[in-house]
Amino acid sequence: MPIYTSDQNVRSGVPLGGIGAGKLEICSSGVFDNFTFLNNIHKPLNSGDPKNPSGVPGFNFVLWVKDKNKKFSKLLSTQPVPDCPNIESIKFNGSFPFAHLEYQDRDLPIEVSLEAFSPFVKLDEKRSGMPFAFFKFKLTNTLSRPMSVSLMGIGRNIIGDWAVGRFYQVADTDKALNLYFYNKKTQSHDPGAGEMGLSLFKNNKLECSYFGEWNMQARHFVFDKTSLTLGEACGAFGSDGSLPNVNTEKCVAAESFQLGGAIAAKHFLKPKSSVTITFVLSWFFPGFGEGHSYEAWFRNVSEVAQYAVEHYDELLTGTKAWTKELNALNIDPWLKDALANNLYPIVSGSLWSKRGRFGIFESPEACPLLGTMDVRFYGSLPLALFFPQLELKEMLEFAEAQRPQGYIPHDLGFKRSDLPSNSTNGFFWKDINSKFILLVYRDFLMTKDENFLKKMYPFVKKAFYWLAATDKNKDFLPDNEGPDQTFDLWSFYGASSYTSSIFLAAILAIERIATLMHDEEMAEEASLWFRKGRVSFEKKLWRKKYFIAYNNAKEGLTEKQLAHHVKSQKVSISCMASQLAGQWIAHLLGLGYIVSQDKVQKALNAIFELNGSASAFGAVNAVSADGEKDKTNWHSENIWFGMTYCLASLAIYEGFQKQGLELAKKAWDNAALNVRNPWNQPDMYSSTDGSYLFGDHYMRNMVIWSLIFALARKDKSAASFLEAFKK
Repeated sequence: MPIYTSDQNVRSGVPLGGIGAGKLEICSSGVFDNFTFLNNIHKPLNSGDPKNPSGVPGFNFVLWVKDKNKKFSKLLSTQPVPDCPNIESIKFNGSFPFAHLEYQDRDLPIEVSLEAFSPFVKLDEKRSGMPFAFFKFKLTNTLSRPMSVSLMGIGRNIIGDWAVGRFYQVADTDKALNLYFYNKKTQSHDPGAGEMGLSLFKNNKLECSYFGEWNMQARHFVFDKTSLTLGEACGAFGSDGSLPNVNTEKCVAAESFQLGGAIAAKHFLKPKSSVTITFVLSWFFPGFGEGHSYEAWFRNVSEVAQYAVEHYDELLTGTKAWTKELNALNIDPWLKDALANNLYPIVSGSLWSKRGRFGIFESPEACPLLGTMDVRFYGSLPLALFFPQLELKEMLEFAEAQRPQGYIPHDLGFKRSDLPSNSTNGFFWKDINSKFILLVYRDFLMTKDENFLKKMYPFVKKAFYWLAATDKNKDFLPDNEGPDQTFDLWSFYGASSYTSSIFLAAILAIERIATLMHDEEMAEEASLWFRKGRVSFEKKLWRKKYFIAYNNAKEGLTEKQLAHHVKSQKVSISCMASQLAGQWIAHLLGLGYIVSQDKVQKALNAIFELNGSASAFGAVNAVSADGEKDKTNWHSENIWFGMTYCLASLAIYEGFQKQGLELAKKAWDNAALNVRNPWNQPDMYSSTDGSYLFGDHYMRNMVIWSLIFALARKDKSAASFLEAFKK
């Protein structure tokens, strides 16, 4: 697990929230940052400094302790706030969807820890799409004398885009003390129009209290960390660990008023004993844009909070089930960490609309295109494993969006699910249709859903014939015509090893699908295309030790002719890290070899020798035969997390397990240890120093889950782990 201390500059936190429901992040300093549950997934509410997240002001937990005659309060965060001393340090252990915090301070006579999580239950998308987050604190008295302890949760009312009209309501039920955040009159076009709740689980050991309606804003017209005041709440709380139980439900009536509210639980802690105090933060923001799936399950925030309180035990058990199975695997600890923590885009980047449409954004802030097909080809693998019904739903949405000529759109829409676009640069991309075909077959293999395959088959055939029409030179391979594939700043021409290898795998998949559909004519046609395309692939692209990037000239050229064509950009002899992406997916789907095994092995050796050694942080996308980075463009000279993980998986399939795992570890260590930003990874990062270059919460990186599929071919425990998802 990524274990950090609060004095390290960790740039992201474990996301807490549900699929399509938005989230907040809990950070290593104990603050809460990057809220996206207010219908703002593309513009998170945060502290404003992505390099040093200091938290959204006004969301805090405060500890009170009375030991003998000494009383003191501590803000459970290392980020200072006026009116309340902060804790000295925190040990932070993040393993999505859990965050464990241990609070340390020389003044503390007790041990204080927090387990924060949101439900993420395999094969149960509904319980994994809940709009709430749990915070379970454990206070332990290790001494031989008793003491009084109390814990206060504070929440600022952020409902609506204007402070005027905000107010709180308190609801005291048998199981919880609830503080609800409302706004009397928000506008329909306001994304922050909704409701929130902060609830405290009750039991007969706890003395619960509340306090609303104090102004957190110390200065007129200014509200930030320096002008935040917790004085009224901390003053009352610091006296005896209780709040005054005052809340009039009076609305804010003027600007420069940031409404604060709090709830607290007090307990007399006997020697050598512990107490657990659990809070839940819930939200309900309906009716904006395409809405949220949770609107079909709840009518308001009080129903959300009630569900959270009543189902806590089963949600915790369900969430821990798969994490226990993962941790029981006989694989390196770093890989367990990487697998768990690369699932976060399913929560951080997903849309699940009120009417059921679903997708994961390629990159919700930098490139908010929903479902991007060339990227989901890699990143959707764990989605299909954990939530297969959502995976099938998204694939059907792409099928419905297929263009009349057969082209599969690049995405489902910009910040939406209902307006697909062809590409990011105006080209018709030559890798997308092949990837669509392969994902259809993959999803069938993983679900055994014959009805899905039957529905998709006409779209698969149409996608193939569109691809066939792009073969203008009749070599039975699609012809690239520029930046018309996932590397959309990198021009390929003619037959490219990247596009064509994936195409060959897709043809093998079509042959299998056609056979299942009893379409002998289509199966025979696919077989013909594969046989002839494979010959062209090897003749045109094989050069000594590896498959070159692309060739738009004739095969069998002399070195002099080759040099001329390289200069004219008809040929690129660079060694691409992803030249055999098609072989990776072919192995994943059990399709066999797209080219000779001997050449696959030789190419892998060359890639490790050239691309793998060109950087300390992963596999450089393209390297020349003499080991120099291909600086043709930004994409070629740098590293993509997803491509490095894909290559590592292919290496494991081919028997290079040690090299594959070492390569993947380079990439993960860069995210977790070098940049220290594991829960907001980009697509591309620098091959020079590992710094992040493009993208956020990037979907493609979830392809790291292909490593466990590769390991499962020889490791029984890994195979059993994957089999458990089918029950």
